[in-house]
Amino acid sequence: MIASAGGSDDASESAATSKKPSPGEVLTRVERELRELWTTSASAAAAGGAGAASGISREPPRSRACTMNLVVVAGSTEIAQRYTSVVDEVTRSVPARAIIVALDPDSRVDSLEGDVTAVCSTNDATTLCSERVSLVARGSVCGRVGSAIEALSVPEMHTVLVWLGRVHVSDAVFQSVARDAQRVVLDTAYTSLTSLLHLARWAREAPGRPHVADLAWTRLAVWQEMCARFFDEPTLREHAQHVTRLEVRQASEPGARLGSEGALLLGWLATRLGWKPERVGGSLRFRRPDGALIAVDLGAVARPREVAPAALAAVSIEAELGGVALKGTIVRELASGLREDAPDADVLVWHLDAPVPSATEQRVRLRANRGARLLERTLHRAPFDPALDEAALFAEEALEDGVVCR
Repeated sequence: MIASAGGSDDASESAATSKKPSPGEVLTRVERELRELWTTSASAAAAGGAGAASGISREPPRSRACTMNLVVVAGSTEIAQRYTSVVDEVTRSVPARAIIVALDPDSRVDSLEGDVTAVCSTNDATTLCSERVSLVARGSVCGRVGSAIEALSVPEMHTVLVWLGRVHVSDAVFQSVARDAQRVVLDTAYTSLTSLLHLARWAREAPGRPHVADLAWTRLAVWQEMCARFFDEPTLREHAQHVTRLEVRQASEPGARLGSEGALLLGWLATRLGWKPERVGGSLRFRRPDGALIAVDLGAVARPREVAPAALAAVSIEAELGGVALKGTIVRELASGLREDAPDADVLVWHLDAPVPSATEQRVRLRANRGARLLERTLHRAPFDPALDEAALFAEEALEDGVVCR
């Protein structure tokens, strides 16, 4: 249930005058509407109590809940509007004051627009509500949007910034918005690995800067778990230190650079297993702790239109120890479930070929890797993830010039 507060009187005033309200006036109105949300709620709760006493059925009372400030910044109103439904779904399970900001720095008009909405979930006993503030900053006002966010944030609550787009750490708007955040969340599947690398380096350079999270890294959790499962059998655990070949496939054109998901998975495997990168004649190779080389094959498969650019499509790991060979594969059925003739959800097919009873095939659905569920899982993770930091650092060093998929 979504209920809007205020705005009708203000809209009438705005229509009656050609002069747009100043950013200060907009902030004053938004702050007033935030207060009125809960003043109205308290009155409704009192009326509900009186109605119950007289036997009249009333709506469940609304209760306010807030565990964080969730700030989402998008580079256009279109992206901000598309992401609003994701934020609304997340705040139903992670109560927060959500502030969604659309930036239009190239506009010839210097203005700030804003509105307030209560996003509520109802059960038999009560209605639990979070707040959503939507802002549109245009022209030079974009440079001051950090102050607006600070004024509208709930004091004493930690702040998570979701930045939808490429990150330039020297960007004055980014710096003003990230200044009070404890965590910055990116989605490098839709931007670039470079954004993550620059941001991670910036965060490491000075104490007190926000921790970094990546939705692409959260998507990899199931891939990491399934790679580790190849070596679950006690007789195969030592094979993890004797990998001979790794194949990674991404959804892209041949010759495209390795995307963030593939690069981070490669970094995760390398840092967990102690691989060291080396370049010989311009070719990138990896060496195990025992000195043996690992053959790494990076390739591309056709990308359906609905699939994110450079999405991880398949992984194959081969290992051999004591004459016992192991080959594990994970293949993603790209875009399954997006057409009427493919009813299954997007799935991974896991297969192990080894002389053990656990050698079998399994199918895992990826529903938790989409939209609100993905952001929700990221918010529930620890603010600092050393494995992500190590994988990103490895990717920065090993893939400094970028590598292409054949």
